[in-house]
Amino acid sequence: MVKANETPEEKRLRRLLKKEAKERKRKERMGWDNDYLHYTNTDNPFGDGNLLATFVWNKKLDKEGLAGVSHNELEIRNRQKQEENRRELEKVKKRRLERELERQKREEEMALMQRSKEAAQFQEWERQEDQFHLEQARLRSRIRIQDGRAKPIDLLAKYISAEEEVDAVEMHEPYTYLNGLTIKDLEDLIEDIKVYKELERGKNLDYWNDITVIVEDELHKLRKLERQSAYEVAVGRREGIHQSVAKDVAAIFKGKTSAQLEALQLQIETKIIGKPEGVDIGYWESLLSQLKAHMARARLRDRHQENLRRKLEVLKAQQGVAAAVAEQAEREKETQSDTESSTSSPSEEENIQD
Repeated sequence: MVKANETPEEKRLRRLLKKEAKERKRKERMGWDNDYLHYTNTDNPFGDGNLLATFVWNKKLDKEGLAGVSHNELEIRNRQKQEENRRELEKVKKRRLERELERQKREEEMALMQRSKEAAQFQEWERQEDQFHLEQARLRSRIRIQDGRAKPIDLLAKYISAEEEVDAVEMHEPYTYLNGLTIKDLEDLIEDIKVYKELERGKNLDYWNDITVIVEDELHKLRKLERQSAYEVAVGRREGIHQSVAKDVAAIFKGKTSAQLEALQLQIETKIIGKPEGVDIGYWESLLSQLKAHMARARLRDRHQENLRRKLEVLKAQQGVAAAVAEQAEREKETQSDTESSTSSPSEEENIQD
């Protein structure tokens, strides 16, 4: 209660006395004499009657024109100034914190940019490495083709590379290179296709996917033949379709474009989902499984024909340009011959008169 009701002067005096008591105890522990322990305003060797009073900078007050201001007003001004200093200090701390946050943000942005740059550089290295391995694989393929020991992947890769070259023309569809391959050849071909798909990074993906579908279908057929029992061979059944209707099935798919096969696939799926009575579901499911490979062949066939058509148009255009250039050169030659003839005729007349 005393502390709560005391004035600022009383509070300052109480703290000063407490400070003096602590200082006195410290000096006593250090062995000071009693002559120096009990300085007061009236009893001190300095002759200072205001030794324990609050220091007031009177010359500064005179310079600021505050010499006649009361003590209370000075206290109010000091508190206001302290409050201003406190607010200014808060602003300084806030600005320092903002600068620190900005610096931290810049460092994070720089670190992010550096990571992005390193990631882009790493991707470029990966791309260059994949391109190098792809070129090496193509080189090995060319060497094997020149030596007459080409693998199926070499011929397939040569076909897709020839699409970008006008002078290189492949006359046969790419799936014809799969004829006569064994199970081991087809299994190796699937692994080789995976390598090419990975190295090319999505380029020619549709082409390799269609080739993969056809290879897997051929591999499935060969494995099915290996596992066929004697009874199945005797009854002549193969993949749910009797041998007697196998030719009819082949005729259904033969000569159809990819769009027509897609429409056929939709019809078969609708028939299977409906499950009408008296319909052999196993037959239509087997037909649908074979349709996938036929659609891949149709897409490759359409692609092959479009490629040939495009190259033929380019060659025709090149031949037309060459013919136009040759015709223009012939006309210029004839014009030059006529000019030379007209220039030489007066001299001949002079020779005749002479």
